[in-house]
Amino acid sequence: MEGINNIKKKILITIFTTLFLIGFIYPVYSQATSTQNNAVSSLESNSIIQWIINSSINGYSTAGQYLANFISIKRVPSYVWTSITFLMTTLLFVAIYAFLFEIFIQRTGISESETMKKAKILLIFVLSVFSAIAIGYAIPFLFNLYGFILLILSLVVLFFFGRAAVSYGKSVHYAAKSFAASVERDLLKVEKELKKARKDLSEQDVKFLEEGREKIYNDLVNINNEFGNAEKKFQTTLSAVVKLYKSLLNKLAYEYKNYLTQNQQNLSSNQKNDLDNLITYLEDKRDSLHPNMRPFQSMSELHDEILGEINNKNNLDKIHKQYLRDQLDLNYRGIILPHIPPLIQDAINEYRKVEGLLINFHAFENGFKKDFEVRFRHFLGAPDSRKYEIGILSAIGKSAKPIKEMENLINDRIKFLEKILH
Repeated sequence: MEGINNIKKKILITIFTTLFLIGFIYPVYSQATSTQNNAVSSLESNSIIQWIINSSINGYSTAGQYLANFISIKRVPSYVWTSITFLMTTLLFVAIYAFLFEIFIQRTGISESETMKKAKILLIFVLSVFSAIAIGYAIPFLFNLYGFILLILSLVVLFFFGRAAVSYGKSVHYAAKSFAASVERDLLKVEKELKKARKDLSEQDVKFLEEGREKIYNDLVNINNEFGNAEKKFQTTLSAVVKLYKSLLNKLAYEYKNYLTQNQQNLSSNQKNDLDNLITYLEDKRDSLHPNMRPFQSMSELHDEILGEINNKNNLDKIHKQYLRDQLDLNYRGIILPHIPPLIQDAINEYRKVEGLLINFHAFENGFKKDFEVRFRHFLGAPDSRKYEIGILSAIGKSAKPIKEMENLINDRIKFLEKILH
């Protein structure tokens, strides 16, 4: 709870700082840019981008002159300094975005394919160029006092927002992995209370409470361990399914390449292009697959997508298409059908095992509560004795929320795995 409260404080600080920035920027920025706004309004829509770029160039020209004067280098054309400052800013943003993307990928556990890597590089480059252009446009404003204060406050906002995001991620990870440890601490407190209660309770009552405490703790630890095993099985199963998907696509690409090579004389140029495009599609599809992709294609969806690509090759005649379809069905039955269903079922069984443990835990929990109320009904009515009831029952109650979240996640996982089979 203390960690969650700290996160809430950081988020509140970020929100109020952002609101302050809006209130601070609006009157200053609107006055400082009123001349520019008038100029923009007089431009046609197709010249606004050019005007922004020109304004950015002017900003970098100003920054370049400051840099030249600072290092006292003369006889260098101004456009050189403009280019240098722009490239330096762009490279700075490339480093920032690359760092952020790497953190994001590590946090989410995404495995990158070649296509994803190329797309990431392109996205980083585009974001860096646009960010550099935006900074150039803002340079004249940042050189005055208000702009400097705005820059400092923006960094403060980013700092608190980043800290809050990281703390939130850690708290979610902690809550998902260590709820049994939290309950253990509460049960240890109960154990201390039981030692103090020996003078008021019979040996049988104390033994009942101690056995209940130990049973609850052991069950929660066992549930948590089995759930962790199921989660590991889930990830390894998805990796194995992706590997088999890639094996199918690799085999089809190999067979279709051989078919294209062996029938060079019998195929028209359009038919060759269709086969080349089909092979390229298979290779690109293979490279795009990874265990963390969402949505995750089912077996039939992958088969039907490949079949649709074959059927859409209008330049290929029935004989060629039939061969391609036969190869698809043959390899689908040889690679996918014998291996993926058992893998999926094994993963589902791991979650079913956890479900069984949870059912048993709920049954014990309900029975223990009833026995507790019957056994201590006469004792709990006495003054200053509610602490025993609160202690043991709150220890059970604190496990209710994480167990409910676990049950919901198990249901989602099982539905996800069953969908792959369809």
